Amino acid sequence: MELLQEAEIFAQLLNAREKRQDDKLKMIADGFHLVSLQLNIPGLPKSNAQLFEFVKEVDKAFRIFLLSHHPNCKWQTKQILSDVAGDAVLYLFKQEQIDKNDLKAITEAFEGYFKLGRIVDLDVLASDGHPVSSGKAKACFICHYAAEECRKTKRHTIEEVRQAMLDAINKFIEQQKQADLVNKVASYAISGLLHEVALNPKPGLVCRNSAGAHTDMDFISFINSIAALSPYFIEINNFALSFDGADVAKALPQIRTIGLKMEAAMYEATGDVNTHKGAIFLMALVCFAVTRVVKKNGCLKINALSSIIQQITRGMVQKELCLVGNDAELTHGQQCFKKYGLQAAGARGEAEQGLPTVLHHALPLLQERIKKPFSSYTDVELNELLVPVLLKVMSLNNDTNILFRHDVKVLEAIKQKAGQAKVAWESGDKEPYYDLVQWCNTSKISPGGSADLLALTITLCHCKTEFAKK
Repeated sequence: MELLQEAEIFAQLLNAREKRQDDKLKMIADGFHLVSLQLNIPGLPKSNAQLFEFVKEVDKAFRIFLLSHHPNCKWQTKQILSDVAGDAVLYLFKQEQIDKNDLKAITEAFEGYFKLGRIVDLDVLASDGHPVSSGKAKACFICHYAAEECRKTKRHTIEEVRQAMLDAINKFIEQQKQADLVNKVASYAISGLLHEVALNPKPGLVCRNSAGAHTDMDFISFINSIAALSPYFIEINNFALSFDGADVAKALPQIRTIGLKMEAAMYEATGDVNTHKGAIFLMALVCFAVTRVVKKNGCLKINALSSIIQQITRGMVQKELCLVGNDAELTHGQQCFKKYGLQAAGARGEAEQGLPTVLHHALPLLQERIKKPFSSYTDVELNELLVPVLLKVMSLNNDTNILFRHDVKVLEAIKQKAGQAKVAWESGDKEPYYDLVQWCNTSKISPGGSADLLALTITLCHCKTEFAKK
């Protein structure tokens, strides 16, 4: 019975290969060279979800490689195949666009360049119907001998070779996913910071056309600062991937180490002006937590994110705000806390509670308001989208920037005015918002802590969309 099934599978495989060859000859009939990208994996099956995903990765890498080595050589058409003969990508090139031998040289160079090139076959079929061969023998995937010699001498079993290849493919795919995760989370962190400062106008805050309540910084200060911070989001995300251990609280010293490097880069870029100190702390925590959660679950779970941030920052308010030295040594945050207590817990308090203002209020509001992909919003549309979110944060946040430079009375007035302006904005009346902008700018009131929370909200909105459960 098993022999009969094997014979049927072998017959199907031969038929599929013959049909594929016939199709290739038809495709080149009008004067095209054809490149066939497929995998050189022994045994069955020739196609499954893992192999198909790998072929897509190879396809992406080959297209970039081709255009980087031959910028004017663009395939005319591309076709993806998946059947019992395996997964393949077929590219057609006009024969007058590139010589067949040059095309073969590029495919060979790619096989040598690509990390798992020995698993990949890039065959060239010339427009005259003849294959273009270099005559070079492939090396065995397991050892340094020629693959053909290993097959003839049976140095390795088919099962050994196949398993070695599948293991390598699995590792490659996982590495690609992790690199993609690191880059995307970093990109979204930068996006959050950029969209926050670009929102214009804002009450008391730096934006494109105004320095708000500030005299020592402007829009360019923020752009310079964000540019200086950008490489470190990659570092924090890579650390999140590499951190080993169930107790994430032990990650805090390294997170802070990276955060301190970010602060130094910020001060250097801005001429010793503090544009993002609070945002650095919170965004570093968010990036670390997002990367950890997505790595573990394959998607972003908000409860898990909140839990990680709470674990990392547990007891931070007590240790860093309550237990302080004499007044001469106090930071702005510590002075504020000493005067107002838990109402002035600031970024540390928000983090220790698991970002409630962002996760329970601002993020749900932003997601409720979004009606299309974030990237498709115009400048004007983004203002319409984000202003109510900022106002929501301002109406709830005990902003220590305001408490330190003013008092509780001013903070409560800001919260009340922001809440009223949000209701008015959503009903179509924008005048209360512009009055709030004018009042904050004139009175030199800057809700910088709320701006940081808006940046986090935008970042997490991107991440929640990108890393949604498939």
